[in-house]
Amino acid sequence: MAQKDKISRRDFFRGMAKKVGFRDWSAGDMSGLHPQLRDADAFLKNAEYARAKETYEQFLQEEPGHLQALRMAGYCCLRLRETENARQYWEQVETKRPRDEFCILYRGLSHARDGSLDLAVEAWKSYFNIHKPRIQREINVTLALFENGEELDPGEVADNIEEAIDRQKKGKSE
Repeated sequence: MAQKDKISRRDFFRGMAKKVGFRDWSAGDMSGLHPQLRDADAFLKNAEYARAKETYEQFLQEEPGHLQALRMAGYCCLRLRETENARQYWEQVETKRPRDEFCILYRGLSHARDGSLDLAVEAWKSYFNIHKPRIQREINVTLALFENGEELDPGEVADNIEEAIDRQKKGKSE
């Protein structure tokens, strides 16, 4: 197997767990058991995004194809307002998993944060996740308003999407 096609054992088992319906191991959970990943996850949990990003990047030097580390490094970049760097990480994931919901969602969010609602909407058009109805609903509303020609503020749209993400994580209804 070529180096670029290599997938980590953790990603393999995550995929298998997802197939058999093990619901506690979702994309939002921690990255894995490697000590560097545990450290990075702890920094991320404490909103220490610069330290988390640095630790994920160190790990990625050893395992450049680790999908969850790439996702989380991108997420840290987004939180640090390094939106272009964030998208570069997610593009690496999307070369292997073109319909990666996490990357699509946050790539759109990064474009909205940059003030480009056109690019955000383009990304979100391919987002579909029935398991995250609050997020899906907010994206659907945004798409409908945008396609109807409504004037939307990209920053406000990004805030609304992030609020939907928070509500989804907490399981809160409107």
